[in-house]
Amino acid sequence: MEYPKEGVIWPVVPDVAKPFYKGMQQHKVLIQQCLACKTFQAPGRITCDHCGSNQLEWVEAKGTGTIYSYVVFHRSFHPYYDDKVPYTVALVELDEGPRVMGHIETNSGQEYNVGSSVRACYKTIDKNELLYFQVTDGDKS
Repeated sequence: MEYPKEGVIWPVVPDVAKPFYKGMQQHKVLIQQCLACKTFQAPGRITCDHCGSNQLEWVEAKGTGTIYSYVVFHRSFHPYYDDKVPYTVALVELDEGPRVMGHIETNSGQEYNVGSSVRACYKTIDKNELLYFQVTDGDKS
């Protein structure tokens, strides 16, 4: 497969998830909440994972949470990342409950682990705002 030499490959976003990506452009983490049972949902759901209702609305999350799981990539899988390895991608559990993925960035030498506190931040890549997470505390091991 031939990759473009610059930029990133942007996904085709299904209609149900477009508000999540539009929220990023406004520096907001948008998630869904069920109107029937008030359960918060990860972005892009059609029905509530808890009660099955299709009465979902988009709400702004606080943008804070904890690292649920993560992986550190030591190899580039696309030319865009050649000068960025090693980099970390994490599954973050938001304070409201749903989990979202994003890169993790730290201050120099800052340690982190599963359970470390993070906050949402944004960076411009190819004229799009992209969600990532900044560690707000040290290692909680």
